[in-house]
Order: sequence, then C-alpha cells, then structure tokens
Amino acid sequence: MMIRWASPLLFVVAIAVLLGLSNGIVRGQTTTASMTGTVVGENEDPLPGANILAIHEPSGTRYGAATGPNGRYTIQGMRVGGPYTVTASFVGYQTIRRTDITLQLDETREIDFELQPQTAEMEEVEVVGERSEGATISPDRTGARTNVSNEEIEVLPTIDRSLGDFARLIPQFTGTDGQNIAGRNERYNSVQIDGATLNDVFGLAGSGGVPGGQAGTQPISLDAIQEFNVDISPYDVKQSGFTGGRINAITKSGTNEFEGSLRYLGRSEDFIGDLDGESFGTDFGEHYFVGNLGGPIIRDELFFFVNVEVFRRGEPEDTRVGTNLDVTDVFPVERSTMERIRDISRNQHGFDPGGFSPFTERQDNEKVLAKLDWNMLEDHRLTLRHNFINAFEETGLSRFSGSFDFESQLYQFESQQNSTSLEVNSRFSNSLFNEFRFVYTRIRDNRDPVRDLFPEVSVQLPGTRSVGLGVGGIEHANRLDQDLFEISNNLTYRVGDHTLTFGTQNEVFAFTNLFIPDLLGSYQFESFEVGDSTVTALEAFERGQPTSIQHTFANPEVHGDNVRPETDVTGLQFGGYVQDEWNVTDDVRLTLGFRVDVPYLPEDPSENPAVEEAFGFSTSEVPTAQPIWSPRLGFNFTDELLGPNLETQVRGGAGMFSGRPPFVWISNQYSNTGVDFLQVDESLDPEAAYADDSDVYDRNASCFVPTSDPAEVPKPTEVDLPGAGACGDLLGAEASAQVALTDPDLKYPQQLRFSMGVDQELPLWNLIATVEGQFSREVNSLSARNLNIAPPEDGLQETIHGRPLYGDNVGSGFGGANRADDGFDDVILLENKSQGYEYFLTGELKRESQSGLNGSIAYTFNRAKSVFNGSFDTAGSLWQQNFAVDPNDPEVGTAEFEARHRVLISGNYRFSWMDRFSTTLGAFFETRSGAPITWIHGFSDANSDGFPFNDLPYVPENEREVVVESENWDLMDDFISSEPALDDARGGFVERYAAKGPWRTTLDLKVTQRIQTTGNQYIELIANVENVLNLLNDDWGRIRFTSFNNLFAWGMNGVVRQDDVGSEMGSRIITEDDIGKPIVNFDESVVRDKLGDRLFSTASTASRWKVQFGVRYSF
Repeated sequence: MMIRWASPLLFVVAIAVLLGLSNGIVRGQTTTASMTGTVVGENEDPLPGANILAIHEPSGTRYGAATGPNGRYTIQGMRVGGPYTVTASFVGYQTIRRTDITLQLDETREIDFELQPQTAEMEEVEVVGERSEGATISPDRTGARTNVSNEEIEVLPTIDRSLGDFARLIPQFTGTDGQNIAGRNERYNSVQIDGATLNDVFGLAGSGGVPGGQAGTQPISLDAIQEFNVDISPYDVKQSGFTGGRINAITKSGTNEFEGSLRYLGRSEDFIGDLDGESFGTDFGEHYFVGNLGGPIIRDELFFFVNVEVFRRGEPEDTRVGTNLDVTDVFPVERSTMERIRDISRNQHGFDPGGFSPFTERQDNEKVLAKLDWNMLEDHRLTLRHNFINAFEETGLSRFSGSFDFESQLYQFESQQNSTSLEVNSRFSNSLFNEFRFVYTRIRDNRDPVRDLFPEVSVQLPGTRSVGLGVGGIEHANRLDQDLFEISNNLTYRVGDHTLTFGTQNEVFAFTNLFIPDLLGSYQFESFEVGDSTVTALEAFERGQPTSIQHTFANPEVHGDNVRPETDVTGLQFGGYVQDEWNVTDDVRLTLGFRVDVPYLPEDPSENPAVEEAFGFSTSEVPTAQPIWSPRLGFNFTDELLGPNLETQVRGGAGMFSGRPPFVWISNQYSNTGVDFLQVDESLDPEAAYADDSDVYDRNASCFVPTSDPAEVPKPTEVDLPGAGACGDLLGAEASAQVALTDPDLKYPQQLRFSMGVDQELPLWNLIATVEGQFSREVNSLSARNLNIAPPEDGLQETIHGRPLYGDNVGSGFGGANRADDGFDDVILLENKSQGYEYFLTGELKRESQSGLNGSIAYTFNRAKSVFNGSFDTAGSLWQQNFAVDPNDPEVGTAEFEARHRVLISGNYRFSWMDRFSTTLGAFFETRSGAPITWIHGFSDANSDGFPFNDLPYVPENEREVVVESENWDLMDDFISSEPALDDARGGFVERYAAKGPWRTTLDLKVTQRIQTTGNQYIELIANVENVLNLLNDDWGRIRFTSFNNLFAWGMNGVVRQDDVGSEMGSRIITEDDIGKPIVNFDESVVRDKLGDRLFSTASTASRWKVQFGVRYSF
C-alpha cells in the first residue's frame, strides 16, 4: 500500500502559520456561551472604557471586559448555565448589577446597560433581577435550532435514556428507529460531546448513529449531560461536518459546593403489556445504577465532576421447538429432528453446536466520565474530560417459525471507548479571545463467538424451514479499531461593530478493519435426487455433501501466509475558516463566513491492472485533496414591533453545508480491489459426488471441511493454499472477485440551504410563536453504479416501457446479469450525483418559563427527495438495495426518512404542596404520517441485473400494456385502483417510497415525586410510562411496519420476445406489438392480505406499554 503525504504539504504549512498566529489550534464555540451588549450613559451616548464583570455564582468564576469606543463589550468562553451576576460600572456613574442570568449552550446573550450619573442620594449599587426566559429570541440565532435543557432531560419521559429520546423534541425530527433529521439519513448527522466528535465516523454503529450502537449502548450517560442543542442550519461556519443535523451536548461541571446523586431505574416483564393476549416473556430485567459527584478541589479555582453508570439487561429468547405446542413463538419441527442435527454435528463433524432451548440474552455496559475545570488565571481556563465506555451485547440468533439457530450462532458484540478532550479558553485583551481544543478518541469493536470457530452451516428442512449452526459467516473475522484525533482553535478579534473569527479544524481518522466474511466457509445442505433415490438434507449433512458454498479468503500472492489480513485506512481533513459577525445596528446582525475543508487519503489501495484495463478506473486511485467550499450568510433582526416587551425576531440565511460519508464506504475500495481477497460462491452439483452415475457416495468429492483453519477451506484448484482442489473440480480453477471503486473526483456530501423564520413574543402566558421554513438542495450527493453489468449484445435491451435490461434472465431470482467482463463479479463505483432536495415548514407555539408549566406544540410539513438513501455498508449492498427502474441511473424519489406530517406536543408541569413535597409531570406526544413504503416486484428480477427485491413495477393503464400470465387482470386492476401510490403511477413506473405506512401515534409520560429531607437533600420517586395509549386500550399505540419498507405488488416472470409471437399467453395470442411488454403474475394473496389487514406487521416490542420505576437521592 503506497502512502502519499506530499500533496497537502502547502495546506499543512498554511495551517501551521495560522496556528502560530493564533497561539493555538482551532474549534468553534461549541461548549460555551457568550455575552455581549452596550453600555450607554444619559442621552444614550456610548461609554467607552466601562467595566463589565460577570460572576458565575456556583463556581465563583469571574469574567471581565471593558467597552470599546462604541460602548460595546463582548465576553466569550463562558460556562453554560448559571446563575450569573453581571455588573457594569464607570467612573462618575452609578453601578448597575443584574442578577439571576442563565446562559444556554452556544447562546450569545445580549445584555445592555444604561448608567446614570452618580449622585449622593444614589451611591449604592442598584440591583436588578433578570432571570433567563430561554434563548428563542437571541441575536446569535439564525437557522433552525432546538435547545434541550437539563430540566427537560430530568422531567421528560425516557426509558432508553438515549440522545434520540430528546432529539425527537425538535419539530423537524423525522426518525422512527434512528436520529433522522429533516428527512436525512442519520449517517449525515454530527454528534459532539464537549466538542469531541462522537458520531459514527466509520459507519457501522446501526440505529442511533453513535459508537457502541451495535452493543446497545449510548456514548454518554444522560446524568452526565448538562444540556444540548440540535442545529439544522447554523450559519456559523465554525459549525460543520454534517448535512443532516448537529447534536452538540456538554457535560456537567463541579462547583464550589459538593453535590451529587444516586439513581436506580429498573423494569421487568411484569411492567410490560401483553399484545393480543401474548405476554412479553419471562425473566426479562433491565437495571440502571447511576451516580454523580462534583465539587471543589480548590475553591473558586479547581473543580471536579465524576459520573458512573452501570447497566444490566437480560431479555428472554423464548422461541420453542416442537409441534402441537400451545405457544405463539414456535419453530414447528420435531425435537428429535433437532437432536439428530446436533448429534451429526457432534459425532460426524466434531463440533458441539450448543442447545436449542430458550435462554436469556444479556446486554451489559459501564460508563465512567471524569472532568476537571481549572481557572488557571483570571483570563485563562482549562477543561480536561475523559469518557470511558465498556459494553457488550449477546446477539446473532435468528429464531422464528421459518428459521432456527443453535446456540453456536450466538456471539458477543464487544465495544470499548475512551475519549479524552482538552480545552483552553483564553482572553488576551478586551478584544482578543482564543479557544483551543485537542481530542483523542479510541474505539475498539469486536465480535466474539460464544463457541469455538467453525464453518457456518444451514440445513434446509421440508416446508422451507432451515436450521443454522456453527459460527455465523459474518463473525468469522470481524473487528474494527478506530483512533480519532481532533485539533482545533478559534481566534476571535473584536473591532468596532465587527467580531472577526479566524479558525481551523483538523481531524485524523485511523481505522484498522478486519472483515473477511465466510472465512471458514458457509455451507448449505438441501435434499436432492440421485437416480431413483432422494437424499434428505440431514443425510447430506451427515455425509458432508453441501449443495452450495460461500468463502472469502486472502490472496496468498498478496498476503502470503497471513490468512487474516487487516485493512488499514487513514483519513485526514484539514479545515480553515474566517467569519465576520457584524452588528449593523442595535437591531440587525449579519454573519458572513467562508470555510474550506480539504479531505485527504494518504494511503493508496492495491493496484489491479485488469480492472483499469476493463473499466477505466484504477483500484489504487482514491479521491483526495478535493476542496469543499462553504460560504454562509446569516441574519437576525430583532425589534419590539408589536409593542413594549413584545419582541419580534426575523432570522434566516443561506449557505453551503458539508459533511463526510461513512468511511466504510471509502474503505470498501481498500479491501475489494480484486487482488487482496478472492471469493468462492458456488452451487454444487450433488450428483458429482457419486461415482459412475450410481447411488454410491464418494466422500472424497465432498466440499464440506469442518475446520477452524481458513487455509483448509475448499478452494479452486489454482490457488496456492492447502484447501485448493479439496473437492475436486466442483469449484473450478479460479476464484471470483468483487471490486469496489471510488470516482477519483468524488466530493464529500454537500448541500445548499436556505431558511427563514419569524419568532414573536405574545402578550399571554410568556408564549412565543414561531414560523420557519427551510429548503435544501443537493450539491454533491452520492450514488453507486455497477460497471460490470451491460445490456446483452443480442436480443432485447429494454422493455417497451423503457426499463433497461441487463441480461436475458428476466423474472429469475439471483444471478443472470450480462457481464461487461466475465473475469469479475460486481464492480461497484461510488460517485457523485447532484439530484435531490428536502424542505420543511414548521409552526410552533412554546412557553419558556422557569416554573409552573413549560412546553411546546408544533406541526411540521416535510418533503424529502433523493436518489440514494445510503442505509447499507458494503459496496454491493449500496447498489443492490437502492429501489430503482435502472439501478445504474436511479431516479429521484421520495426519501426513506421523510415524515410528511408530524404533530409534536411536549411539556412539563410542576406544583408544590405541604412545604416538602413537589410533583412534576412530563409528557411527550407525537402523531406522524407513516413511514415511506416502496412497491416492488418482490423475488422477480425485472431487469436481469442479478438481484431481485429492488425493481419498481410498471403500472399498466389497461390490460393490453402487460401480459397477465395469471389471467386475473380484473382483480389486479381493482387492487391497483385501491392503492393510491399505484393508481397515481398508471402508465408509468411507481415512484420509490411513494406509498405510506399507517400513521404512528405515541404518548409517553413521566411522574417525578420529590421529597425534601434535610437542607439541600431530597429523594425523588420516578415512574416512566412509555406508550400510554396502549395502556389505555390494547388497540391503541400500535406501531405497524413492513420489513425493509417495501411491499410486493406483483411478480414479473419475463418479457415478451420475438420467439413468443404467435403463442398463447395470458388468455391471448401474442403479436409483434407485444414484444417488450412485461409478463406479470398477480398473486391474489396480496388482496387477501390487504382485506385482512395483513400487509403490515405489528412491532411486538414498540407496540406494548412499558413502565420503568426508579428512585434518586440528591445532596
């Protein structure tokens, strides 16, 4: 692997110069707050040189500033929260002190002072209370942003204790199982904790988009979070790295008082509702143990905070084996059959697959956060924070009525994280500030099978049921190490009405990925005929005679004796920016910024000359040093247009937002060059294992090798490994190869966004009304194309309706694509597209108060269009799993993550009684339109691209446009008319995700009863109730869905060709005019499923009510 470092040298030198000038290295104000304002005297004349002192009362931290010639002051790098006391003084003028001020994360609070000349009667300090009422109306606010305070984290319902439970508080949240924002894939989000990137950079974490997701853990304990923001369109160029949303959380800090808490939360199967009379199971338990402690090490100077959380969960796997069992979860196969399979594995192949009885899957994790805050000098402050997570989850078994795995398929997903951040905030003068941050994050993920290594085995039983044993092919070699570095700095200079920021953000991502699927082989055993005899699947397994094999192995010509080579990928990104925040007038503020990011890949993958010769792209060439330019302009206008103390805020902006793709997409090229790893994927001829066409089995012809040594797995005859020729000529002479490529001119994801919003204070109940909208257009989106499929040279190349054909096997399942080069399997190119857009319009009414009733009501209308959803990981799946008419030129369609309509109500109410008692009620309610659904052809490969399940059907206007082989056009026509997405598409292809699933309605509640004990000590009794609607009525609160968000419309059995002319098909004689028409088969069961309400399944867990109880002691 070649490493290139020279090309970005000039950029690195430029960054180094910038760092030298700024006495540090760069990042945005992502963990602090700011304060600004003017000080004027009588006649509102500016008072230059006036002194401002802000004191954070809990810690005694002091922040000072002096006004400039225009009377304006600025204080940056302030601790979030409060209360603050802010004092303004000037010689000869009375001193004014404002108290009880609270600052939110990323907020720039505007606090103005008007000083009067000092008189003998007015020598004492004037005290004016000013309690924060939230930051909805704030001069720094331009785009869509939602702040989630510590109070909301404490009082609103959550059982999973995840960031996603609170990210859903933003009106534009569109996720169902993940943290999708404004119709975008959560993979395009940025998640930061104390400024440290903690989103899923590599891209394998699954739902939630945070490291440790596959082990079922969160990146931090909720008890450690002070508050967080969710931004969609911040026009501050310091905030970057996303084209979805930005979730930015900060952790708690110690103060001058020793404070702490102990919390327990738990639930069991007794507090989970039945569903259709079926209980959740037995032996379920979930327990949280959480502790916080913070306080001073040196009063007013050095503080500590520590958080510890321990989580334990056990969930039963209750699927039973047997017939005539009075249980719902059952695999209807005789136990004797399972016992025979186990005995064959033990006695014939030397492997114990474990049991098949019900058991409990465990999920454990521990989190520790430690933080130091040091006021080194009056103008210099340091924060050091370390976050540790250790998590594992037992998973991997598939057990239901159609498939059942032995215990050996179980594995433990282990995830360990260490993240350390160092931040220094400095004030060098009244006009010069600096913020420096260094972050190192170490993540180790591993899959550890619970049994000894062994090939994966699938035994196909009668009735389309299968039994799995051995170790899952994905678990044969699967490990990921990540080392992430960030160095960043902001240098801010205030001159007159302008605040100038010069910054840089630099990141290094180092990945070591071991991923060799089916390293030990994956074998399928099915029944087959030999002469007049039938060999059952169990007999085939006993003989070691599989009907197919899959195996990936390292090419010995490249890796020698190393059968488990790792793939190393390093990604760098250098960023620089400059910004001007201009207070045009007291009411108008403009933010103009310009940012450039340069991603760089210093390592070259292996060269495969045959690929470049065949397809014109080099396997050793990756996109690098492609600058990403991000100019942005934001504005904020605030004035009391409707009267005194009723502020109107108009805000908005336009600009470019850039992110990065999951690095797993980039790393695909490093491990899929066609020379590093080779594949075997063969269907075997069962009769080849029988000598002289007799029914005498020749064991020497078996392709099943029960081994834990990858070198011994059967391979083609020309491979220089022990397994070569292990099953004779059944595997042929050469292995195949899949290839992943990246367009060398590929640019990282980028969007152009426009937004505008109006916030209006109302004269009733401290209400604020908001209307805002945003439009985003793709500038650089991504897509995948298969270079190794091509229309057949002879014969039909497209259907009469314009669907391209890539082979002659239309209607078959897998395989059958016409190859541009027979020497390769799929050759997938990752490239840019510039199609797609999203927009939303939100109306919201909220009440921001410090006591009593708080909450909001919001409605959001969202549309999202895309050509590529990016929900998968491997190059092949990115291409295969994208619904389209032409998989190599996908059409713009509805995005998978759109939520067309969403109504959100959240709030809390607190009341006190009998002096020592207070009760808080928190509620979250949402109702939203159903998830987007795609109608497809099902198992039919409608274009012969080699893959079914991704083809959009042509919807005929009349019977003559297709050939209905099932001879039930009237029923098919009625069905089309009954489905709006299909009916609207008549005469064309149905659009991707044009249909909608059932609406989803959710109500969650939390009750917190506080009991004051002694001094500042209190006890809280807590009850979280999820899906209250289902608790009230068993038919309410149900979540309906379809697997993979698709439904089968009708099958496509082929295309009418010249040879079909004159034959009878679909109750008519085929003519020349029918050539190119699809031959379809409409299965009447889809009508029965629709009439019986069986098109959608009910989510077993999410559709039940759940109650979690807890207690917290605080001091």
